[in-house]
Amino acid sequence: MFAWLIQSKLKLKQIKQLRLEIFVLVIFLTVASYLLFAFPAMALEATTEEQVGQARRVGILPARSLAIDYLEDFKVNHPNFFDLLPTGNLLICRVGYQKPAVVEVTLDGQEVWSFPGIQANSALRLANGNYLLTDAGAPGPPYIPRVCEVNPQGNMVWEYRFSSLTQAPRYAERLANGHTLITLPFKIIEVTPAKKIVWSYGWGKQVPPGTPGYLACPVQATRLANGNTLVVDRGLVGGRVFEITPQKQIVWQYGTGTYPKLAPSTQEPVSKPGYLKQPVYAVKISDGHTLIADLGAQALITISGAGKLINTVSWQSSLAALPVLNQWWARPLTSKKVLVAFTLTSLRSRILSLNLEKQQNTD
Repeated sequence: MFAWLIQSKLKLKQIKQLRLEIFVLVIFLTVASYLLFAFPAMALEATTEEQVGQARRVGILPARSLAIDYLEDFKVNHPNFFDLLPTGNLLICRVGYQKPAVVEVTLDGQEVWSFPGIQANSALRLANGNYLLTDAGAPGPPYIPRVCEVNPQGNMVWEYRFSSLTQAPRYAERLANGHTLITLPFKIIEVTPAKKIVWSYGWGKQVPPGTPGYLACPVQATRLANGNTLVVDRGLVGGRVFEITPQKQIVWQYGTGTYPKLAPSTQEPVSKPGYLKQPVYAVKISDGHTLIADLGAQALITISGAGKLINTVSWQSSLAALPVLNQWWARPLTSKKVLVAFTLTSLRSRILSLNLEKQQNTD
């Protein structure tokens, strides 16, 4: 009996020792994994930031210089949209599960204005100094999607509400006539200050591709100087950008709403002539050309006034040295310069301007 007790105690001690060894091994493997993956990424990020800072101090930047280099301190949300203001400040839509807001910041990180508690899809500064915001209606009550105009004091001076979260606006701009052009999930509407719809395009619901007025996933509609409207339809399996008249006739279109399958050996992302993978922003410039930011292909595309491809430049290699976790949005500045918002593996987000090199030409 005594021998059995001694033997049991020895087995119990061995089991405890084994558990301790397993626990130590798990801790070791966890720490090793962190050092192997996370630390090099953060070190790369820190090294790159230090090199850029040194280059700025001595007045020398590489060919693909980052004239705008804004680094967020927040790790609980990301920049879903931004606008570069005439003052040089950035107007940023911070979206995420904590502290969503629209903020105006200087490039060195000083916050000069904010409108908290809003999951905004877009934000623009108006000529009168107010801000035009598209509120998705989340994250909490009253769950009302809307477009609202807010003054610098944070007071609501105008709003246009929607009845369902399925109508959450994606983009809005104030027109010269005082109306507001609003991009919805399946429709574009022009609304007067008295909240009357005076023009629209699209069905407001899913319809078969090829149907007149078909929109798969529009993210931006901009009224042009000639009265036409420039539409960016991000699509579901490929996008398109097109110009329509007030009579809703398509003047030109680039992209088909589809995207070809690439060979398995092809390194993505890649821009295919005639196609758009995930366009997020377009702007018509003074020479009549249209600049398109294709986030899915990481490409800046120039289109002629007739909708023909002029050239494509890629920003993929420009970000290759950074530990990028996800890219959120991009907008062209010139035919060879783009602003890109992305989050790093450290969960901090950056907005960078990139000077790009020509990739291909098409007559």
